[in-house]
Amino acid sequence: MEHFVFSFWWLIFPIGFFLAAGFDRWLAYRKSQDRLQILRSYTDAGKDPPPELIKALARDEEEDEESAYAPYDRYGRYPRRYYRRYWRQGPYWAWRTAIVTGAVAGGFWLASEYADLPGIDWPFRLVAIIMTCVAAGHLVLAIFSSAFRGR
Repeated sequence: MEHFVFSFWWLIFPIGFFLAAGFDRWLAYRKSQDRLQILRSYTDAGKDPPPELIKALARDEEEDEESAYAPYDRYGRYPRRYYRRYWRQGPYWAWRTAIVTGAVAGGFWLASEYADLPGIDWPFRLVAIIMTCVAAGHLVLAIFSSAFRGR
């Protein structure tokens, strides 16, 4: 059992995220049940719920749905989509991707040269070769996106 704990300690994080998401969904379920209970109490008494209450409950529900996307939806859906696509297809994104993949490839080359564990240098070198090819492809893409910008 001790070997299992020390070998798979990293499983704490995905299991913790899973439990936190389940707790969040349970809280959302309880909130919706409370809203329904308020409306049910009016119908059990044989009264129509006031329109202000229905509007307030609907507004709360809309705010709950909007709050999940609030950091991403400041100006609406379409400007956000245009902005995201513009930068992903523009030279800025291409150069950024080329630099990041080049840095990752360099890190794997360093890891393959200075690996202290025996037999670990070849897997690092294989990943370094693959990442160097990916970085070279991104570099060519960045050069082309800068040279043919706006055409």
